Amino acid sequence: MRLLHYFFLTLLSACAAPSVGAMGGSKGSATVGAYSFDVKFRGGHAEAYRSNIALKPKSREVFAAGTTAIERVTGCHVVRSSVRGDVAVIQADILC
Repeated sequence: MRLLHYFFLTLLSACAAPSVGAMGGSKGSATVGAYSFDVKFRGGHAEAYRSNIALKPKSREVFAAGTTAIERVTGCHVVRSSVRGDVAVIQADILC
């Protein structure tokens, strides 16, 4: 049973961990419309983690809001063709 608790603790602690591209960089938060994001960025790479609960969020809305959140927090332009991810994590290349 104790092993099961450690497994879930490890799993939950990795939920908002940045990928290698954004690790060690800067971070900030932004709310765009109905969505809240934690944004982490370093160099030319940024990631937006949706931090609020949404039942059946629409991909198009989340991607648009995540892209705007990245631009607000970083102050940089998002390369639209580089936006990828899902309704939980949006990754993009940025030009500053």
